Amino acid sequence: MSQPIPPELTGQIFLADPLLADTLSLLRKIAQADVHCLIWGESGSGKNLFAYLSHCLGPRRDGPYVEISCSALPDLLVESELFGYVRGAFTGAAADHPGRLGQADQGTLVLDELDCLSPAAQAKLLRVVELGRFTPMGGQVEKILRIRCVGLTQADPSVLVSRGVLREDLFYRLALFSLEVPPLRAYLSRLPELAAFLAVNEARRHRAEPVRIAPETLQAMSSHPFPGNVRELLNVIRRWTLLYPGASISPAEIPPELRPDMPPPALRTLAEVEREHIRRALAQAGGRKGEAARLLGIHRKTLLEKRKRYGLD
Repeated sequence: MSQPIPPELTGQIFLADPLLADTLSLLRKIAQADVHCLIWGESGSGKNLFAYLSHCLGPRRDGPYVEISCSALPDLLVESELFGYVRGAFTGAAADHPGRLGQADQGTLVLDELDCLSPAAQAKLLRVVELGRFTPMGGQVEKILRIRCVGLTQADPSVLVSRGVLREDLFYRLALFSLEVPPLRAYLSRLPELAAFLAVNEARRHRAEPVRIAPETLQAMSSHPFPGNVRELLNVIRRWTLLYPGASISPAEIPPELRPDMPPPALRTLAEVEREHIRRALAQAGGRKGEAARLLGIHRKTLLEKRKRYGLD
């Protein structure tokens, strides 16, 4: 008998389109098989939601669910964050720390943006996926895990392998099943139903009357490519719910970035975003490198290297 979708998630899953219904059907089979897998799709398409569903619909649903953003891990902290450490492994290690792997034992570990892990970290993760064993930093004794790994990527994992970004052996260990979450533009014909679905859920969440989106508003929005996918649409409807509860939404309320007569904002490179983020942190810290590094969550040496790279001397 199929495990029902948890009540707290039924309001987040739109299945009126066959594409998404088929995705959930395959996800159920993956979850019940209790195997490692890869889930990929564009930013905002719902990968994290489907990863959590795969945990809730499988035999590990009563175990821990641990999600880690690999792109947010500074290189120097990857090993200690993932694999943990023993007391005395380095200065400041006053007690044993299980790491995310240890915390996820008997449950599910989700590695968001898996391809952002360094080749060295991917090699160490490979042993965990393959043998269920790892050694904490500074430790001498291997630990045994019963863990299920779910890797999330924004691009097709097989393409990432061909580019040398994702290790081929790690890919084959995780890719018994590779599930694509379709982008919103693939089922944009269902925009009226999806928008109404989200409007009701947002109204329930904020204890407000649901907004009513006029047909001409939906028609105007249907030409937008939605690069942010469902997350982008959800943010717009959430804003309307908070500003105009119970109101009818006319085309005049469409935010500028969704207007068909305006081009979408130009994308910035990751380097540009990182440079600006570092510049602001340095300004907020009054030029103090140690304080800026603390605000950014990176080591002071890493900050100095990036500061030099981006010409922020």
